[in-house]
Parts: sequence; structure tokens; C-alpha cells
Amino acid sequence: MENLSIAIDGGHSMFKVLATSLASPEKRFSFQIPTVVMPAIALTNEQTRQKAELETIELDGRRFFVGETALRQGRSEVYTGQNADWIESPQHDALVLGAWRKAMQAFGNPPARIHLVMGLPAKFVGAQRDTLRNRILGLLTPRLVPGQTLKVIIQSQADAPLQWLSIQPNGNPNPQRDLDNEAWGVIEIGHYTTDFALSDRGAMMEYAAVSCAGMNLVYDAISNALARAKLPTSLDVVEAAVHKGSIKHFGELVDVSQMLRASTAGFEAMVMDEANRLFGQKAAALDGIIVGGGGAALLLNGLKQRYRNAVSSAEPRMVVVEGFCRLGLLSLLQS
Repeated sequence: MENLSIAIDGGHSMFKVLATSLASPEKRFSFQIPTVVMPAIALTNEQTRQKAELETIELDGRRFFVGETALRQGRSEVYTGQNADWIESPQHDALVLGAWRKAMQAFGNPPARIHLVMGLPAKFVGAQRDTLRNRILGLLTPRLVPGQTLKVIIQSQADAPLQWLSIQPNGNPNPQRDLDNEAWGVIEIGHYTTDFALSDRGAMMEYAAVSCAGMNLVYDAISNALARAKLPTSLDVVEAAVHKGSIKHFGELVDVSQMLRASTAGFEAMVMDEANRLFGQKAAALDGIIVGGGGAALLLNGLKQRYRNAVSSAEPRMVVVEGFCRLGLLSLLQS
């Protein structure tokens, strides 16, 4: 039986998931689930119904649509769970079960050991770590097959980029990095929060483990701008506006990049101010500042202009979940 690392970056706009086995750590099974949940409804079209079954979760006698099915059938205008305590909601449970089921289906034989890594915003991790771990264990333990074991690791989302930096993709420590003798900052730009961290010679600085508002400010601003221009504001349209700078309107592409720049300006200024407050003059002495998260693509150029030592991966949105995945592999190797 295989040993499996599952990483879930349970974002407020997208659940990003990576799974890999200790036997073949170079192979990643990757998928994303839009953070949208709704009660399941009867569907009359057979093809639509069959597709929806793959995104239907049964929980305590209730059925939920999650992901793309919930996004389409619910005609959603906002993502699910835009509040601090949503990890204790059935909607969050449904998304976790959806991610778990799909990850399990990707591997033919049930794995013997599973190390599951998830994160919390920096400002919530102290208060919510045990709550989330216990809830995940209570949710998933009854779904283990005989002989399986599950370890759940909960940490700050802002720590994940440091693991991406210091752990190799196969789970072994990166010989080119020595965090005990280096100093790194982190800016993780999520949908609900933007999280910061500072690692100085192997110690995490408590004063820098903070969060400010996230990309939801940009989503609200662009939605209002689209409404003023008499353009549609459904969630999939707003998502396209934010990530592509254009939307479809009556079959034609409409450039909304100017609206996006205006909608991003206030959020960018806030993140810059918070980074300056936390890192200050120390920024120039850092080995680097890792930028990641779903909003990284929008702010990366500006952050690089401010901080010449800012770095990111080829896929900034995946830095957190990749860091989690590497930590899960390292945990398996050490246990």
C-alpha cells in the first residue's frame, strides 16, 4: 500500500489540491474546486445530472453540489464562506469531502498512510488550529478503510512558501537552502486574507505573523465597476475580469483591464503599506521575499519594483499548496 501526501489550500475562492505518493513523489495529481456550495437540487437533463453526481456530496443526510456544478446551478455572485469561522460550517465540510474523494479516486489502491496538510490565515491559526484539525479528523476518520492511518497537519498559510523554498519536490530538505542562516519574508495574497510572515535565522517572527484584507476587495470593486457599466456581475464573469482582464458580453470580448487596474489600486496600496510596516528597512537585508497566492499575479510586478529581492514560482497561485505537499512528503519520510 502506498503512502500519500495530500495538500489542500482551502482558499475562499478556490480549493487547490495536490496529491502525491511517497513512491513516486515527482508525480503530482492536481485539481481545483471553486469555493462554491449549494444544496443539491433535482436536475432533469441526464447528461447534466451524471456530471453533477461527480460534484455531489452527501453529509449528515443532506446533499450538496460543490465546485463548478454549484457555481452554474446556483447562479452564484459570491464565493461561499466569506467569514472567519466558516471552517466550522457544513459547506466547508462538503468542499473538504469533495477534495478528499477526488484525491482518493486518483490512486488505484487505498494508501496505507495519509498525511493531509491544510492551512489557516496567519491571524486565525493560533485560535483555530485545533478546531480545524479535530473537525477534519472527525470528518475523514470514518471514511478510512481498515489498515489506513491519517495524520492531519494544520499550519499558517504564510509558512507554506518557506516550505516550498526549503523542501525539495520529493520531500527531502533542499541542500541549497539553510533557513537557520537566512532571512526570508513572505507575502501570501489570498482571496479572504493577505498573510505575512518573516523567518529570521530559523525563527518565525511573531510580530510579522499578521493578515490584512485579501483579493475579495478587488472582486467587490470590479463587480461594482461592471454594474455601473451595465455589464453582467455573476461570479464567473467577475472571475474572468480579475484573471483575464476581459469578459464575454453578447458573444464578444470586452476589455475591462482599465476597470481592473482602478479596482486593484487601493488593494495594492494597502498590501504595500502593510509590507513596508512589517519589513521596513529590514527588507533590503533579507535573502528574499516570497510572493504567492491567488492574487500574486496582479501584484507581483509592483512588489518586485518595491523589493528587488521579491521572488515567486512559475505558478504563484500554487506556491502554498505545493509547500503543503512537500511538507506532507517530508513528514512521511520522517515518520
